[in-house]
Amino acid sequence: MNVESIKFVKADYLIVGSGAMGMAFADVILTESDATLVMVDRHDKPGGHWNDAYPFVRLHTPSAFYGVRSRPLGETPSIKPA
Repeated sequence: MNVESIKFVKADYLIVGSGAMGMAFADVILTESDATLVMVDRHDKPGGHWNDAYPFVRLHTPSAFYGVRSRPLGETPSIKPA
């Protein structure tokens, strides 16, 4: 990598890891403040350690106990016609 290809990003928070805790922390920061954040993970998709340990697992039954503070899993957003 050459120096000319490096890009800098300014943010209030750097979250390392997009597992459950990283995603939940990001949700609180984004919904409870005007702070900016950058999230990095070694994977190309969210899920953290689950991507390696349990690649066959898929969530098939929505539950009120899953989700994040701003949107519990299974909550259907209001869709208004355009």
